[in-house]
Amino acid sequence: MIMQTHKIPIFRSWVTEWMARSVIACILMSCLFSFAFYGSPSAAMGFYGVQPADVQYGMVVVYGSAVAFLALDFRIVKYFAPRKYLLAALAVNSFCSVLCFHFKNWTLFVVCQFLQGITCALMSGIVLQLIFPRLHSTRARVIAYSLLYGCIQIAVPFYSMYSSIVLHFLDFNWLFYGFNLILIILAFIVLSTMNGKARFTKKIPLYQVDWNGYLLYVSFILMLGYILVYGRQLGWLDSPLIRSVSAGSLLMLLLFIIRELKLKRPLINLRIFKAKNFVMGLLLLFAFYIFKGSTGLAYGYLDVILGTDPLSTIPIWTAVISGTVLSMLVTARFVLMGYNLIRIIIVGFGIMALYYTCMILFVSVQGETADFIVPLFIYGAATGVLFVPIVSFTASSAPPQLAIHASLVGILTRFTGFTASLAFSNELQLSAKAAVKEKLREAVTQTNPQLALTLQDIQSQYLNAGSDAYASKSMADGYFNQMTAHQILARAVRDYYDWMLAGLIITIVILLLLPHIQKVVLKLRKNNIPY
Repeated sequence: MIMQTHKIPIFRSWVTEWMARSVIACILMSCLFSFAFYGSPSAAMGFYGVQPADVQYGMVVVYGSAVAFLALDFRIVKYFAPRKYLLAALAVNSFCSVLCFHFKNWTLFVVCQFLQGITCALMSGIVLQLIFPRLHSTRARVIAYSLLYGCIQIAVPFYSMYSSIVLHFLDFNWLFYGFNLILIILAFIVLSTMNGKARFTKKIPLYQVDWNGYLLYVSFILMLGYILVYGRQLGWLDSPLIRSVSAGSLLMLLLFIIRELKLKRPLINLRIFKAKNFVMGLLLLFAFYIFKGSTGLAYGYLDVILGTDPLSTIPIWTAVISGTVLSMLVTARFVLMGYNLIRIIIVGFGIMALYYTCMILFVSVQGETADFIVPLFIYGAATGVLFVPIVSFTASSAPPQLAIHASLVGILTRFTGFTASLAFSNELQLSAKAAVKEKLREAVTQTNPQLALTLQDIQSQYLNAGSDAYASKSMADGYFNQMTAHQILARAVRDYYDWMLAGLIITIVILLLLPHIQKVVLKLRKNNIPY
C-alpha cells in the first residue's frame, strides 16, 4: 500500500529531532533577512541617494506585504508540498537579490522588497506549520511561543550586527551577495533533509480563495503605511497627495469590510472582533509596538551625537539580544506556573518605563557608548517580558473556530503599531526640535555677551592649533553650529522619552483600573497557530 502523502514525515528518516529544529530555525531566520537592509539606514540612504522617509517606507513595504500574504498563505500552504513551496520562495528571494545586486535602483529595490515580503510570509507560514500542530501540551506550546517570538524579536539586532560588520569592510551592495550565499546553503539543506512528497494535510483544492479581498487588503496596508511615513513630511492633510491616498485607503478598507462580511470563506472573519477581551488584547499589542519602536531615536543619538561607528554598536545589539532571550526564558516559566498574564504585562511595562527613565538621565551631548549597554539590556528585557504574555492574552480571548483569524488580525495590529511608531517618532521629534530651537533662539542672540565669548574661546583654540585668523573664525562658526545642533537633538530625544514615559504610566494605570481583564485564563489550543 502506498502511504498517503500527508502521512509521510516532512523530514527524512535519518534527520534527528534536534537537526529538524535547527533546520526550522534556519528557515525562520533566513526569511527575516530583510532586516539586514535596514540595519544602517544611513548606508541605504547613501547607496541609493534617498531620504530617511524612503528607507522607512521600504521597511513598511516588506512588512506590509508579509502581513497581507499571510492571510492567503494559511490556505495555500495546505495545497502545495512544503519542500517545493519552500524552494520556490528561496528561488524568488535569490532572483530578487541578483537583480538588486546588479541594478542600483531604488524603485526596483522596493518592488523586490514587496516580493520578498511575500516569500517571508510563505517561509514563516511553513515554519509555523512545522512547529505548532505537533505540539500537544500547553507547556510545549508556551515554550514554542517564546522561541518563535524570541527569534522574531532578536532578528533586528542580529541582522544589524551582521550589516554593521559587512558595511564596515564592504559597500551596501554586498548585503545582497551575502543573502544569496545564505539562500544557496539553505536550499541545499532543504533538499537534503526534507521529503519531496510529504504534505502537512491532504491536498485541499484552492477553491473560493479570496484573491480580490487580498488585493484590497494589501492596497489598504501599503496606503496606510505611506500616509504614516510620508504624512509629516508632506504636511498631512494639507497635501493633496496625502488627501488622495487617505481617501483611497478608506475606500479600500470599506470595500474590504463589505466583501468579508458577505463571503462564506472570508480572508479574515470579522466576527473575531466580537470576542470578549480580544480588542483589549489588540490595544495592548498596538501600545507595545508604539513603545517598542522608540529605540530608533537611541540608535540615531549614538550615531549622530556620540559618533559611534557601526562596529562599536555591536555591544549595544548584543545587550538587546541578551536581555530579550533571558527575559523570554524567565517569562515563559512564569506563564507556565500560572501567573496572571495582565500582572506580567504590567511588570513588563514597568521595566520599559525604567528603560525610558535611564535614557532621560543618560542622553546628553557628552557620553560614552558603553553607558547605554545597560539601558538597552533593560529595553531587551522589557520586550521579552511583554511579547509572549500579550500574544497569549490575545490568543486566549479568541474562540477556537476563529483562532487563525485572531492571529491574522494580531499581526495586522503589530504592523499598524510599528508604522504608527514611525509616525509618532517623526512627529514628536520634529515638534520637540522646533520647541527647543525656539528656546535656543531666544537665548542665543547677538546681544548676548556669552555668545561672543564662546565663539572667541573656540576660535582661540583653532588659532593655537595653527590655523590662520580667517580659517579659525570659519571653523569656530561651524563648530558652534554643530554643537548647537547636537544640543537640540539631545534635548529633543529627552523630550520624546518624556512623552513615552508619560504614556507608559497612563497605560499601567489603566490596566490596574480594569480588574475584569485580569481574569483571562491562558488557553493555547492545538489548532491555534500564531502569527
